Amino acid sequence: MRNLQELTGQESGIVIYNEKDGILCNWSSIQGLPRIFVNGLVGLGEEIPEVEGEHYDDLSGLLEGVQINICAHYTDDDLPKSGTVYCLGDDVIVIAPDGWV
Repeated sequence: MRNLQELTGQESGIVIYNEKDGILCNWSSIQGLPRIFVNGLVGLGEEIPEVEGEHYDDLSGLLEGVQINICAHYTDDDLPKSGTVYCLGDDVIVIAPDGWV
């Protein structure tokens, strides 16, 4: 897969790296995993593994202690309560929140 939209069926969500750094963003135009650089969000074009997601009714345990960089029109109060979680390996977790596009 070339992007997270293909994997999740959604245009936006949260990507967590190393259980501590997160990016809340719209990933629809990013090839590969989104990363923050000086000029904004970019992808390195790496292949994204096709993995099954697991639905969580409560995401608070996954989000606890994660420093989330919000790169979209959301606030901390908008953080999701439930969603589908994809573990991509190499300490990368993707969250596709319920009700997001």
